[in-house]
Amino acid sequence: MTVVTIAARYFDGKTAAGHAVEAEFSADGVAIRGATINVSWPLRDLRVADRDGREIRLKSVRDEAARLVIPASAEDQIWTVLPGLLSAESERRRMTALVVALVAGAAAVAALVFFGAPAASGPLAERTPKDLEIQMGENLAGQINLFMKPCGNEDGLRGLTIVIDDMALTGDVGFPIRFQLVRNSAPNAFALPGGQVMATSGLLEAVGDDQEAFLAVMAHELGHVRARDSLKAIYRNAGAGVVLDIVTGGSGAAQQAVIIAGQLNQLRHTRKQETAADDAAAEILIASNLDPAALARAFDAILSAATPEEDERDLPDWASSHPDTRARIEKAKARAKAGGPPPLSVEDWATIKKACSGA
Repeated sequence: MTVVTIAARYFDGKTAAGHAVEAEFSADGVAIRGATINVSWPLRDLRVADRDGREIRLKSVRDEAARLVIPASAEDQIWTVLPGLLSAESERRRMTALVVALVAGAAAVAALVFFGAPAASGPLAERTPKDLEIQMGENLAGQINLFMKPCGNEDGLRGLTIVIDDMALTGDVGFPIRFQLVRNSAPNAFALPGGQVMATSGLLEAVGDDQEAFLAVMAHELGHVRARDSLKAIYRNAGAGVVLDIVTGGSGAAQQAVIIAGQLNQLRHTRKQETAADDAAAEILIASNLDPAALARAFDAILSAATPEEDERDLPDWASSHPDTRARIEKAKARAKAGGPPPLSVEDWATIKKACSGA
């Protein structure tokens, strides 16, 4: 029996840590072998969870949370033993099923937009094709850039974007990350649908030399990306017209109301989602050899930077004056665990801090 062995990464779905493994593909399925990993997924249970230009993520229907991440370049090798697994026809059938489910879900939301949308937001987001979510995020980011201008340049921010990309891979967030620094004095950061992550110049100023605190905020936002919280928020709060505007990149009044008049209010998350993002941030920071207590320092820095007269809407939802903010700070401090040195040099961090200076 022909066996094709591919170097891969395995995520057990219980922690954010990835494991280096060898994936042995045969006509029977795939055997996953590593230092502490010995798992077999039969062919009948194998599915493509999602894919992009760099990676293909496989799952088993009997272990929905686990993922096997293989390089997209290995597709031809796998095809020699499992021609149907990654075929275009199989992918088309999967996408057709997703689109049908999306249409059915959208019809249900349209029928119950004022009462059923909150309950339907989670299932509808889970059934939204990731390519569609990425398009929504790109269009929404373009609208936000009309009043939050990007600052810095690709070369100057490359070191930071590499670190954030590595954290995203470690946390298996499921989307390629598009990171932007934007010019805004409020200390803020937020995730949009499809892997768009923005941080303000005010956040850089608030954390000062503590790059670990900044990265803790990024880990929190990556937690929202992984949970698809921003897409759920859109479905939860917006009517069908707003969703269509965002999907198509239109400039209708509904979309403008969401983005400008609402000041991103439609993208705010529930307390349960914020707590889950805190937990995800701790996992990602530990797996990245960083101190999870840095999130507490980020909370403190942002709250200290806010002035009493500042509108609470200018703060990210997880750092505004909710009754449980101090409890969350204490929880983050309790997770303190010594990590390695910050990933960026003092000189590189100084360059990043200056990215939004000037006119």
